[in-house]
Amino acid sequence: MRSIPLLMYHSIDERVTEDYSRWAVSSRRFGEQLSVLADEGYEVLTISQLVERLQSGTQLPDKCTALTFDDGLQDFATGAMPVLETFGLSATLYVVAGLVGCTSRWLSPLGEGSRPMLDAAELRNLVAKGIEIGAHSMTHPQLDLLAPEQARAEIVGSRNVLEDILGARVRSFAYPHGYASRTTRNIVRDAGFSSAVRVRHALSSDSEDRFGLSRLIITEDVGPTELKTLLRGENLPIAPPQDRLLSQGWRFVRRNVLREQRHFNLQPEFGTAKMEQAS
Repeated sequence: MRSIPLLMYHSIDERVTEDYSRWAVSSRRFGEQLSVLADEGYEVLTISQLVERLQSGTQLPDKCTALTFDDGLQDFATGAMPVLETFGLSATLYVVAGLVGCTSRWLSPLGEGSRPMLDAAELRNLVAKGIEIGAHSMTHPQLDLLAPEQARAEIVGSRNVLEDILGARVRSFAYPHGYASRTTRNIVRDAGFSSAVRVRHALSSDSEDRFGLSRLIITEDVGPTELKTLLRGENLPIAPPQDRLLSQGWRFVRRNVLREQRHFNLQPEFGTAKMEQAS
């Protein structure tokens, strides 16, 4: 089994609230991280390129990775894209399809509910520059806590909306908050996607389920030395099981929390890295 480090980002922006800062990386730090990939000889693929090679049996480069960005925030175009173009690299951008051209309202608990989202024209422009667009649901819910028909509407609807915007097939999906269950994975597969990514903060592998690819959380604290350590996989698990008992127990806890929030008419909180690692 071969390990593969897949990197996960959200915002590339210095101007963020303190509560959201864990999910933001400055342009300067992002450039330093891409320099490490270049210096270490990593080939950067999109998620669909990686999956195509794995499925066809094509030999992977000695060192390869993928850069993934969740949500479809406008700071991808203003913060990430200039740095990616400097290094001649592509990425996979997962977009909350129901909020294209709006704001990231699900981030309100972190003080970022008015952060602009990319609009349709901006998404088409990114595709023209070689960026892969993937789906990230319609409204960014915890899909594994929804009834199957609700989860299906979020998953299938996001693909339909993005394909209408782009005029092209959308092949990859990212689970909001990183949470997935066997049911949601099956819905994603049946919807016609060819891959899906989770979080887990673990290395992916060439034998991992294509509908639950693990990713590493990259933050502002990850400097060149720290990134090299992550890329080598030091002290990191490789592709943990998709449905561990601990995951099921954490899902039960989250479901109860969601019930209480709905009872008191509270806004569901944004999932955290600590939550995902615990699941």
